Amino acid sequence: MTTKLRVFIPFLLVLSILLVSATLALSTTEDPERQIERCKQECRESRQGEQQERQCVRQCEEQEEKRQQGEETGKEGRKGEDPEKRLEECRRECREQAEGREQRECEKRCEEECKEHRGENKEEEKREEEKGEKRRGSDPFFFDEESFLHQVRTEHGHVRVLRNFLERSKLLLGVANYRVAILEANPNTFVLPSHWDAEALLFVARGNGLITRQCQDNKETQELRRGHIIRVRAGTIVSFVNKDRNEKLVIVMLFQTVATPGMLEAFVGAGGRNPESFYRSFSKPVLRAAFNTGVDKLERLFGRQKKGAMIEASQEQIRELSRRAGSEGLPRPFGESRRPFNLLDKRPSHSNRHGELREADGDDYPELRDLNIQVSHASINKGSMMSPNYNTEATTISIVVGGNGQVQIVRPRVSGQQEEGRGREEEEGRGREEEEGRGQQEGKEEEEQRQRRQRYQRVESEVSRSTTYIVPAGHPSVAVSSRNERLEVLCFEINAMNNRRTWLAGSNNILKQMDRMTKELAFDQPAREVDEVLNAPREEVFMAGPQERERESEGGEGRDGPLESILEFAGF
Repeated sequence: MTTKLRVFIPFLLVLSILLVSATLALSTTEDPERQIERCKQECRESRQGEQQERQCVRQCEEQEEKRQQGEETGKEGRKGEDPEKRLEECRRECREQAEGREQRECEKRCEEECKEHRGENKEEEKREEEKGEKRRGSDPFFFDEESFLHQVRTEHGHVRVLRNFLERSKLLLGVANYRVAILEANPNTFVLPSHWDAEALLFVARGNGLITRQCQDNKETQELRRGHIIRVRAGTIVSFVNKDRNEKLVIVMLFQTVATPGMLEAFVGAGGRNPESFYRSFSKPVLRAAFNTGVDKLERLFGRQKKGAMIEASQEQIRELSRRAGSEGLPRPFGESRRPFNLLDKRPSHSNRHGELREADGDDYPELRDLNIQVSHASINKGSMMSPNYNTEATTISIVVGGNGQVQIVRPRVSGQQEEGRGREEEEGRGREEEEGRGQQEGKEEEEQRQRRQRYQRVESEVSRSTTYIVPAGHPSVAVSSRNERLEVLCFEINAMNNRRTWLAGSNNILKQMDRMTKELAFDQPAREVDEVLNAPREEVFMAGPQERERESEGGEGRDGPLESILEFAGF
C-alpha cells in the first residue's frame, strides 16, 4: 500500500500542475484577478489531498507571478515596437484563443493597451523634442532628421512627416498650416492607395515611378521621374509605384491642410488589417447594407491585407500598372494643366560655374498659381555659395535633397526677446512698475545702451540631406556648399504671387541702384569708396564661398579700409 501511495502522490502533483496550466490557458481573456481565483477554486474542487491542494494553489500563485513578470518584460520590449504592428499581433492572439464575446473583450483590451503604448511614445517623443529644443537654443528655423516622425515604416520603405512648425516657435505662425513629408520606396515597391485631408504638392527628388490619381469618375496614371512637380488635390485617392529595379523612389511632399489647421491625416480605404481600412470602422449592419453582401465576404475583402502600406510588386504587375501611363492620344481626365511639370528640364534662371537656379511658377505649371506657391531648385557647386538674398513677401520652406553645407539666416534679435519675455512680463508686472518709478534715469541709460547693441542675430546650422529650414519673408539668408559635395536645395515659396527675390551681394546687388547721395548718407563715406565695394564682384547669384574666396585673394590687400567698414555695417 505504501509503495502504491508513493507512486500515486507524484502522479497527483503532475496532475495538479497540468490542471493549473490548463486553467490559466483557458482563462487568458479573463481579468487577471479572476483568473487566479478561478485557478485556486479548481484546485479546491479537484478532491485531492490537503498537501496536493496546497501545492496546486501555490502553483496558481507562481503562474500568476510569472505572468506579471512577463507583462513587465513585454512592456519594456515593446517600447521600440510599432504600436500598429503590436495591436495586430494582439488581435490575432485573441482570435486564436477565444471566440464571441470573450474575443471582443480581448480585442478591446488590446486597443486600450495600444492607446496606452501610444501615450508612452508621445511622452517619449515630447521629451526628445524638449531635449532637441534645448540643444538648438535660439534656433527656431532649422529641423534636422530627428524632427521627422514615421507615419509609415515597412521593410519596403517609409513615410516621414515633419512635426508641426508651430510646435517649435510662434515665429513660424505664417507656415503653421503647412506640413512637410518625405516618401521613400524601395525598388519594385507599390504604395497602397490612400487620400489626404490636405492639398499636396509633390517633387520627385530621386528615382522614377508611377502615380495614379483617382477621384469620382476620373482616374489617370502618369510617369514620374526626377525633377517632376505634381499637385494632388485634397481627397484624391493616390497610389505610387517604384518601377525601378535598383534605385529608390524619393518624393518630397508639401501639404496645405484643409480639415484641421496644421493637422495631417491619411485615410486608407483599399486595405485590410495592415494598413487598416477605414471601412472596418463602420458597423457590420451598415457595411452589409452598403455593399449588399454577407459578413463573410466583407471580412475577406477588408481583412486579408496584412502586408503593410508598402508592398513588393512583381515585374509583371508593374508592367500592367504602367500600361496606360503616358499613352498619347488618350483623353486626360485631370486636364493638361495637371500633368507633371519637370523643373529640372527647365532652363536655369541663373547659371555660372558656381551653380544653377531653376524656378517654376504659375506660368510653367498653372496649379502653382492656384496654390500661390513658387518652386525653385538651387544646385550649388562644391565650395561655392548662393548670394545673400531675401524674399519680399514669400516665406520659404527649404529641404536639402542632396549634399551638405551651411545655411545662415539673419533674424531680428528683438523677436526672440519678445517671445521669451511674455511670460516674465506677466509675472513681474507690478514689481516692474515700482522699479520704473524708482529708476527712470537708469531706464534711459539702459535704452541708450540697447540702441547701441547689435539689433540682429545670425542663426546658422550645418545642413545635409533631409534638413528642412524656414526663411520668413524679409529675412536675409545665405547657403554655402561644402568643399567635398555639391549642395542641392528644394524651395517651396509660400505666398508667391507678388513676391520678388532681392539680391544683397554680387554684380546684381540691389544697393548698386542707390543714387550717389543716398550712398554717402547711408554709409557715411564718399560714394566712390562705396562703389569700390559694390562693384567688385563680377558674378551674380552664385559665387565662390568663403574658403574659396580666401584662396583666391591670397596675396591681395588686407581687409583694412573702406571694404572692411562697409562689410561690418552690412553684417558680413
